Amino acid sequence: MSEPLLIFDCDGVLIDSEVIYLEVELAFLRDLGISVEWASYVREFMALGPAEWRAKYAGLILRETGEPLLDEGFEKLKAESRRRVAEELRPVEGAEAMLDGLRHPRCVASSTQLGFLYRKLDLVNFSRFFGDRIYSGDMVERGKPAPDLFLHAAQTLGYEGRDCVVVEDSVNGVLGGKAAGALVIGFTGGSHCRKGHGDMLEDAGADMVLDSHEELAAWIASELKTA
Repeated sequence: MSEPLLIFDCDGVLIDSEVIYLEVELAFLRDLGISVEWASYVREFMALGPAEWRAKYAGLILRETGEPLLDEGFEKLKAESRRRVAEELRPVEGAEAMLDGLRHPRCVASSTQLGFLYRKLDLVNFSRFFGDRIYSGDMVERGKPAPDLFLHAAQTLGYEGRDCVVVEDSVNGVLGGKAAGALVIGFTGGSHCRKGHGDMLEDAGADMVLDSHEELAAWIASELKTA
């Protein structure tokens, strides 16, 4: 493969934020008396586009409690996630070194709303690695697991889906990347990845699973040519 576009998910791949979201969302459900197993929640909910996630999350609450998720509850949940991100956010181990050594075209494609996506990347000083090549679920009609965001990022930069390598840590992201025609690397280096996470990504269609940014950097150096 010669000089493809590398498309990185953000949460759980570059920044170690996914564990924060999962903890907050599952705690919110527990406070409502709803118990959901970690792996099941990760498989079904993680990295959905914002509209898709809210609809599915609200549907779960309505089904289990008979009560809808009101705007007030949703805003409380979002505020708690953002508070913890602002206080606790760190890069995924090895991400900075991997990006610093990268000599290939790259971009970010994340379900996060654009303004907050930039904010998170700025918090860990990663915006410098991408410039304006930062794409959000806000930019497309359908979020992950649809391929729209990956295709939008690729086409904006002059690539076809088949000319891209997507790095994703979620089932929904893997599904979207494969639907876009990309080679998809399942990444399990985030602190939210528990035993069996890589198996979930393989089952979703990931072409390979890598456990760290050191492994990812070595694979890029070995397998991808530069211009």
